[in-house]
Amino acid sequence: MLSRDSRQEQKLKAIRRAQFRLKQRLEAIDFENDVLMPEIEALKSGKAVLGLSEGMAFDVVIENTPGPTKE
Repeated sequence: MLSRDSRQEQKLKAIRRAQFRLKQRLEAIDFENDVLMPEIEALKSGKAVLGLSEGMAFDVVIENTPGPTKE
């Protein structure tokens, strides 16, 4: 059985980890909106971004591959 101190320590760790993850997620939202989305828009409009050449085509290709067959 866990001692009261050990249980309190576990709860503190859980709270602090959750705070840390929340901070990271909020920073990720800012990064996506402030950095990533403008770069994607620039790439779509044909501008050079992070070493990708100017005028590079921006296409998303989804390949339809058949699943496993039953024999």
